[in-house]
Amino acid sequence: MSKVALLVVDMQKNCKESTSCKESFENAIEYINEISEHFRMKNLPVIIIRDVEAGGPGTEGFECVDELVISENDFYVNKIFNNAFWQTDLDSILKNEGVDCVVVSGFAVEHCVLFTYNGAIERGYNAFLLQKGVAGFDDEEIKRIQLRRSVISYEALEYFL
Repeated sequence: MSKVALLVVDMQKNCKESTSCKESFENAIEYINEISEHFRMKNLPVIIIRDVEAGGPGTEGFECVDELVISENDFYVNKIFNNAFWQTDLDSILKNEGVDCVVVSGFAVEHCVLFTYNGAIERGYNAFLLQKGVAGFDDEEIKRIQLRRSVISYEALEYFL
């Protein structure tokens, strides 16, 4: 039986400020919050991934947006590169938790979300983008990326989890 983890990529204050697509960012937060609560109720890992380039630890912009629901049991990974697997302990966390499938959500789908999704596949994980749970710089590009990747809806996840 598969064990699934939710990856929440770069939902940080400076990231929200940098996008012109504020509405898609805010909509993504709603979906991420809904499904992350479902993951937590099922004792499945939620991993908060933060980009050091968003201001660095200890700065206001580095922190996750206030609207994002976070639990003290969530895992945290700070990254320097677009791919959250590259030179971080993300892969070790997933292996220690017995995870073989990840659902990737967050910002920016054109960069860090997509690179992390690809990084998961390269390491042998089943990977999905969270439908409506990703944001970016261009709404049309968000749609194009989702058309070419495995996407899973909140409703399907709720059913399978």
